[in-house]
Amino acid sequence: MTDDAAQIGEDRHTLTLRALAGMSLELCRDLQQRALDAENPEDAGRLATAFHRVSRGLRQTLALELKLLRYKDDLVLKEKAAADLAEARAKAEADLHDLAVDQRRDGVWTRVGDCFWSEHEGADWNLPDDGIDKPDRPPPEDPMWDRLEAFLDAEQAKPDFLTRDFDLLVIEACDAIGADPTLIYDIRGRERAEPEPEPATADSS
Repeated sequence: MTDDAAQIGEDRHTLTLRALAGMSLELCRDLQQRALDAENPEDAGRLATAFHRVSRGLRQTLALELKLLRYKDDLVLKEKAAADLAEARAKAEADLHDLAVDQRRDGVWTRVGDCFWSEHEGADWNLPDDGIDKPDRPPPEDPMWDRLEAFLDAEQAKPDFLTRDFDLLVIEACDAIGADPTLIYDIRGRERAEPEPEPATADSS
């Protein structure tokens, strides 16, 4: 394949058809001229018949070349459409994943924040005198938030972050920041529930 062919992405089939069309066109011109220059009607008729046969083959070659080019263009369009669709799906899945991650992080923050406030209800968070006696959350500079953020960052990197039991994740977050999860979960002295007995079935014998 020549450099020019490589630049426009042609394959050997297109090049062969193009070369064949060029040779047929050159032969048609030669036959036409020879028919016009024929000295007797018999030679002129024979050359004219050959000209029509070759020109018909040329038309068929050009039609086949055009069909091949359109087929290749259609393949390119289909491949591009498939690639665009795959890219759109991947972006949508990524957006949904990011949304689910944000929602789970927010859920853990809310539950752990409730636990932390319950543990320190009525405490003074050493806030500046802003007229609020009992703020409903620790101040943003409290180390508790940094520890919780670090915990969530580490858990988010794990493949089961979205599938792990949410309550267990909250309990682990409480442990990570030093809060007491029993303030929001009754996990002290909890025993595993016995499986319920299967209902009796009628004796079919």
